[in-house]
Amino acid sequence: MRVGHASAALDVPVGAALGGYAARPGTAAGTLDGLRAHAVTVHSGGRRLAWVVLDLPYVHGDLAAAVAGLLPGTDVWVSATHTHAGPETSCLPTSPSTPPRWLAAIPPVAASAVRAAVAAERDVTLRLHRQRLGGVGGQRSGARPRRTVPIDVLRFDLPDRLAGLVVVLPVHPTVLAADNLLVSADLTGAVRRALAERLGPDTFAVVATGAAGDISTRPHRRAQTPRECDRLGALVADAVVRGLRRPPRATGDALAVGRERVPLPPKLPTATPELVSRLGRRLERARAEGDAVATRTAWTALQAAELALAEPPRDHPACAVSVARLGGFSLVGLGAEPYLDLVAQLDRLVDHPTVLVGYTNGYLGYLPVRAAYGRADYEVLRSPVAAGSAEHVIDRTARLAAATTPTEEQ
Repeated sequence: MRVGHASAALDVPVGAALGGYAARPGTAAGTLDGLRAHAVTVHSGGRRLAWVVLDLPYVHGDLAAAVAGLLPGTDVWVSATHTHAGPETSCLPTSPSTPPRWLAAIPPVAASAVRAAVAAERDVTLRLHRQRLGGVGGQRSGARPRRTVPIDVLRFDLPDRLAGLVVVLPVHPTVLAADNLLVSADLTGAVRRALAERLGPDTFAVVATGAAGDISTRPHRRAQTPRECDRLGALVADAVVRGLRRPPRATGDALAVGRERVPLPPKLPTATPELVSRLGRRLERARAEGDAVATRTAWTALQAAELALAEPPRDHPACAVSVARLGGFSLVGLGAEPYLDLVAQLDRLVDHPTVLVGYTNGYLGYLPVRAAYGRADYEVLRSPVAAGSAEHVIDRTARLAAATTPTEEQ
């Protein structure tokens, strides 16, 4: 197996609209930390996968297709880190395509990074590690929300040293608040910087966002500042480095790639004026009790209900599913914001380890587990799909993973 890495800057000018938060009070006023396009290429058995990870809020299918169109003969994945301090690249259901400005500007940058990664490819050994992370991300909804998450790490080793890492972190990279007007990769960028400090300049570090649909820093963050980003990023980096000392879950060698687009039933309208009133009262109680986490949760749920009242249901929703079999494990990309519990569900259905990445090759929106539909949570109110859709996607993903195996010809 040969692997390469390269990155390029994603420039966002002052005055550009920022994505991620509906209540943004203005446009980009400058840059806190520069956004990047990271490319990791894997070549094995005559086949090449190019995985591009962009510091964007969303990647729609048109953007992924535009990048792939510049790289004929290569299997191309395009993921968003889901930073909420990047350019507005459109959030469903009202705008299911990339604004022309960014559809023109981003693909050449991504393709350039891929070509540089191909030129830098070297023979490596690939290992997969998983560890638990506490103190950074937790479920932001649910009856008994969890306060830890699993981290998956793809480790690439040269004969004499570590070549690089891809860290799959299932946490919304949202430390900075909606009133932040500085461009930033947020938590993702902080983790990359912290890993660079610990690993050195000759080791690359890419951070992708995993099954973060219901996971954020909200239960653990002490502030919404750049310094808090750095504190949480250091916690992630330290956990990653510790985890590399443990035995791997699997090793990688041959490559095979599969794709599918899974149609899903649309969710019927659930928001009503009565629900909006009830959520408003819940917000008032949380504010009166002085609970910052409960207040934020109640406010976002109220916001989602108000938006749902004003928006039509999504026609013909579908989820992009991508699988890359890397020897002893599979990398799975979903074009959605999957809930964390889907990681365990997929592991139970597949006979080998899997790594679940969200925000890849499209953007459906939230993909909640069936049990979540009994609550008026932000994610469920904003999801365009009916209860049971997530489980259907995972079932189809497991079948695709089972069918995606390297052949002697590859």
